[in-house]
Amino acid sequence: MRLGDSVLPNISALWFVDCADPAAELRSGVYIDPARTMDLMERAFADNEVTPIGTADLASAADSAENRVFAAHFGRLAVIAGTSLHTADPTELSSYLTDLGFGESWVLISLDPTSDTGCFARWSRGDLQRAFAGTSTRIGEDTGLPYPFERPFWAGERPQSHETHDPLALPFHPGWLADAAQRTWFGFGFGDTDEGSVDPTQIPVTVYRIGPDDGFDNIIETSVSLRRTTASAESSTPGTSEQEAETEPGPSVVPELVSAVVPGTGESEAEQTAPIEPVSDSPAPKAGPISRYFGFRGRL
Repeated sequence: MRLGDSVLPNISALWFVDCADPAAELRSGVYIDPARTMDLMERAFADNEVTPIGTADLASAADSAENRVFAAHFGRLAVIAGTSLHTADPTELSSYLTDLGFGESWVLISLDPTSDTGCFARWSRGDLQRAFAGTSTRIGEDTGLPYPFERPFWAGERPQSHETHDPLALPFHPGWLADAAQRTWFGFGFGDTDEGSVDPTQIPVTVYRIGPDDGFDNIIETSVSLRRTTASAESSTPGTSEQEAETEPGPSVVPELVSAVVPGTGESEAEQTAPIEPVSDSPAPKAGPISRYFGFRGRL
């Protein structure tokens, strides 16, 4: 998806949020809980063979192979990302996200250059609050009230750049609007990066193969440690070897999960990505295969 001098990658990310400020959570240092990550993946892709094949960073999910999914459960925040998770109708995901049993808030960011589509959606306690999807010339989904970060786009301050002007062109490209949602809520975008943004190359994820062995399990372009702290984030590099990743502390270093409550920041509810009440301790319901909506049955 090339817009002017900038390019948006092929990637979709599904975020599960149980903290007041996901961007601050990522900046402070996150590390993978392997057991919770595997449980989340098995629930999300219940009808598919799911095999962990290594560790990488979240930036590696962009433009990756269709049968690779990048996931991590950090305790109060989790993410599933890849190039085969696209949807232009986020409303159909609501019941299956509920079945996954984690997160008071959910966020979908989808950038699909092959179909010229950008999409974002946000749910709060099971209810879809806002969803927008479209191409450069057509709006396919527009549900809920716009968030404050959308104002410059609807005001025409982020126009599309084209060699030829299409009279049907929207005043912005939906891909950049979706990327702005990602930047607003998680501290970084998948497109252009700003100074002070969260560095996605320092967000560790586990790489999973969806489906049968394709003979490429040993090919992972970048990798980071399973665990990082604020101090180690400044000194670590994306080139951490697989052997180093395997020497990281296991589940014994995982702290007990504490439910988050929104502090009295004075922000409006529209600007919050956090749960308002503590997470219920009731057993999570059995999940259905959200992969049916992501096209895995036909594409893998």
